[in-house]
Amino acid sequence: MGPCEDGCPQHILDLLTPTDKEHALDWRRRCAENLKRRSRKVADGDRIRLEQPVTFSDGHVGQEFIVEKQGRRVTLRDPETRGRYRISRLMERQWRIVPTTKTHKTIFA
Repeated sequence: MGPCEDGCPQHILDLLTPTDKEHALDWRRRCAENLKRRSRKVADGDRIRLEQPVTFSDGHVGQEFIVEKQGRRVTLRDPETRGRYRISRLMERQWRIVPTTKTHKTIFA
């Protein structure tokens, strides 16, 4: 992949021999960070905050969203406008989960 691309899969990184070359170590570090970002888990109802605001085709600018999952499909809902949005390569972007208080249903037997 070279020193510019950082999307190397883990099974290829595992095959590499040790090195002391600075550019190779930097590339491996970037690949590992990218793999770590893509492996993050997000659950239905989680609130996420993007590092940078995103402008959508309808003109909406948003930075914080509520996750709605339908199978493998992830849709983001703006908590204020209730609009639904999709962001390409969401898992590769910089974001964090915002802690929220969740209430659970009480089930009586």
